[in-house]
Amino acid sequence: MPWAALRAAATGLEAQQRNLEVIANNLANLQTPGYKSQRAVLADLRPSPEVLGAEGPARFQLALAEVGRGAGLAAVVANHAAGPLVSTARPLDVAIAGEGFLVVTLPDGRTAYTRDGALQRDGQGRLVTSSGALVTPQITVPPDATALHIDRDGRVLAQLPGGGQRELGRLQLARFPNPDGLERVGQNLLVPTGAAGAPAVGAPGEAGFGALLARQLEGANVQVADELVRLVQAQRAYSVGTHQLRALDEMLQEASDLRR
Repeated sequence: MPWAALRAAATGLEAQQRNLEVIANNLANLQTPGYKSQRAVLADLRPSPEVLGAEGPARFQLALAEVGRGAGLAAVVANHAAGPLVSTARPLDVAIAGEGFLVVTLPDGRTAYTRDGALQRDGQGRLVTSSGALVTPQITVPPDATALHIDRDGRVLAQLPGGGQRELGRLQLARFPNPDGLERVGQNLLVPTGAAGAPAVGAPGEAGFGALLARQLEGANVQVADELVRLVQAQRAYSVGTHQLRALDEMLQEASDLRR
C-alpha cells in the first residue's frame, strides 16, 4: 500500500509544520507581557473507515488497521507558570503575584481575562488594557487626578489637588478550575469555554488569589533554550519526513518501470 505510506508521511510533515508554528509563535512573543508559552502535542492518527472496511483477507485488514495513518496535532497546551517580573516606572502597570486573571470587557460585550497588567486610561478616563479592553468592574480616573497608585489588594487610589486621596475602585481577579480550557483570541486576551469551568472571582490577596504588584509587569514565561531544542527536534523530524517521501517516490517509480 504505497499510497497509505505516502499519506502517513504527508501527515507527519503537516504535524511537524504545526509544531514549528507553535514554537515560532512562542519565540515571537518573547517580549509580550503576561504571555504563556504553548506546546504542541502530537498523536498517531486512527486508520480511516475505508481502511478498516477494506475487502480482502482478515490478516491483511488487521495489518492495515495496525499501521494507522501517520501523525496529527492532538492539542496545543499552555504553560501557566508565572513569568519573570519586570520593574517599570508606570503607576498603572501591575503584575499578578500568584494565581488569577484580570477581568475585562471586550467591545462586543463579552467578558475576557488577561495576565497583561499594562493598564492605561482611555479618552473617558476609564482604565483599559493595552488592547483597549475595559477593566471590570469599571474604574474611571477623574481628570484632575495628579497621581495614581494601585495597592496589593487591588485598590486604585488617586491623588487629588490639595493633597486629598480618593479610592476609585478595586480590581478583581478570576480563577478557573481548568485554565487550559480558556480560548486565546489574541492581544493577550482569553475567553472562557465550557472546558474551563465556572470562574471564581475575588479581590487580590484573598485566599487563592494572587496579590498585585504595582509598577511591575509579568514577562513572558518562554524559555528560549527549551524552544530552540524543540525547534531543532521538529526540524530534524521534518527533514526525515521529506527523505521518506523521496524514498517512497523512488519506490513508486521503480514499480511503475516494472510494468513497461
